[in-house]
Amino acid sequence: MWLLTSTFDQRLTEISVIVGILGAISALPIFKSIGNWSQQRRKRKDEHLIKAIEQATQPLIDVYKREHQVLVDKVKQQDEASLSVLHDRVYQEGRHLLHQGWATVDDIDNYIHLYDPYHNLGGNGTGEAMYRRVMDLPIKQQQGTLVDEAVQMHKERDENN
Repeated sequence: MWLLTSTFDQRLTEISVIVGILGAISALPIFKSIGNWSQQRRKRKDEHLIKAIEQATQPLIDVYKREHQVLVDKVKQQDEASLSVLHDRVYQEGRHLLHQGWATVDDIDNYIHLYDPYHNLGGNGTGEAMYRRVMDLPIKQQQGTLVDEAVQMHKERDENN
């Protein structure tokens, strides 16, 4: 009887394993469907969340764009104003030096400091024409120029550091 029971138990175990395997195989499409449904649901939730965030932040983005444009316009106006003032200074200083007929090293240094930002801001041809004329002036030698003094100060600073 024990042999019969043991074989019966083995057969029952084998049948249980086979039924389990068949159940798992037949349940695989169901689990796959559940997984797809879950992914689609998550995707819809993510899309809904993204849309809600976009709608919530759009007013802030619109305000930022308007304020940014105001700042861009102000910077442009300030550049134009700076260019205008620099043009006047380049022109006036150039006329003064041309009338004088010569320039010192300090005069040329000062003039270059006026002209470079003017040129970098997009200064027009009249400033450049004045610059060329000033650069062609004869240089009058002088003792103790500010340029020489500045060079000496930088040299001393470098030696002390």
